[in-house]
Amino acid sequence: MKKTLIIIVSGLMVITALMTLLLIYARRSVLQIEQQGSSTRTYDGHYVLISDENSDQWQSIYAAAQTAAESSGVSLEWLGNSLPAQYTTEDCLRIATAAGADGIIFYSGHGEEESTLIAEAAGQGIPVITVLEDVDESERVSFIGLNSYQMGEMYGNRILENLKEGKNRILVLQNAPQGHPASALMYSQMVQTVEQGRGEDREAVFSTYEISTATSFDAEEDIRDIFLMGEDLPNILICLDLISTECVCQALVDYNKVGDVTVIGYYASDKVIDGLKKGLIDSTLYLDAEEIGTRCIEALNEYRALGYVSSYFNVGMKMITLQTVDEIAM
Repeated sequence: MKKTLIIIVSGLMVITALMTLLLIYARRSVLQIEQQGSSTRTYDGHYVLISDENSDQWQSIYAAAQTAAESSGVSLEWLGNSLPAQYTTEDCLRIATAAGADGIIFYSGHGEEESTLIAEAAGQGIPVITVLEDVDESERVSFIGLNSYQMGEMYGNRILENLKEGKNRILVLQNAPQGHPASALMYSQMVQTVEQGRGEDREAVFSTYEISTATSFDAEEDIRDIFLMGEDLPNILICLDLISTECVCQALVDYNKVGDVTVIGYYASDKVIDGLKKGLIDSTLYLDAEEIGTRCIEALNEYRALGYVSSYFNVGMKMITLQTVDEIAM
């Protein structure tokens, strides 16, 4: 009994210490912004972007959002990119809410408490915009992301371009939990597009593989297992996020599989474009990161000004190949 009590007390002390650190950081961040503002300019609000992914895509999203925020007279802080310790996106939501942010831009980490935490922010009058990954059945005011139906159709059409006669094994790498509504819709439309267009002489056998993209190392480990499949290696490999696309490009070289697998990737970072030009990947889905960042700020500004905003903004995207790569502005 005494041992159990000690464990409980110790746990409570750890939780209390964590929350104290979070609140101290939150208040310090607000003071720093206020001090910066007092020496240069006065801000009309404080927005917080929450993403634990530090990829080229998110660097571009943040840069565009920061430019739009400056233009509209609000400050923007990227929480999760430079914290003194490793916190989850849920922890960052708690920090932003405790700091009294005027708006939150949130990239889901698929945590179990996200809906509850978004509701807590909403209860304090803080609008939350979800971006790229929606938090279903939450009190977010708007979602800015990709049309899952259109995305599935675009991947499906590109798969059709690469199907050969006979049996084709197609493996889809997923970083969202199985059954996630947006992922399920995208996957369903991808399969349907291929089935409707493949013809009788080409067979398409789909399967999925859930990988962890918490860090590049986690993704590399999962992708390594795929490339050690031997004869079971898929004919076509679909990547639905930037981290897995870049890891697959490297794995193709490391395991001497260039030309053995047709890879259809996601986004157009410098590494992905380099892989496209070197023939490591067939094509990649390009989305306008600048548009995403700008729309996030516009949505928050609109909600603060009017009290309402469209619940969904669709971001433009297109499939690019070696022949069309020069059409995008990098």
